Amino acid sequence: MILFIQANDFAVWDIIMDNPSIPLKQKKKKKLLVLKSKKEWNEKDRRSVQLNTNVMHTLFCALGPDEYSRVSSCSNVKEICDKLEVTHEGTNQVKKSNVGIITLNYETFKMKLEEDIKVIPIDSTLSSMG
Repeated sequence: MILFIQANDFAVWDIIMDNPSIPLKQKKKKKLLVLKSKKEWNEKDRRSVQLNTNVMHTLFCALGPDEYSRVSSCSNVKEICDKLEVTHEGTNQVKKSNVGIITLNYETFKMKLEEDIKVIPIDSTLSSMG
């Protein structure tokens, strides 16, 4: 998906990664960011929102029904990408946990008493192929 978006318009990828395409402004004398009204949008804000909308449309058209139902409530492309990444790859914590489980299984792998290294069990799916 990253390559697809970058190939269509690299500026879109920058907006996805740097700005969720929601025009914000800093509130006076405070460090809070608030939404700009549409009247306050400048040309850059409009371009950013338009690029976000174009990519969302492209993704919605390209996704299957299951993925679409997962991301249809997202309001910007960054949310869509994050949700799809978690859905298909898992979070970093899940990945680390899976690596730990696989490593433990490998380290505790042992041959059973009734098994012989010279005997290869024939799987029914393999025997039906030949």
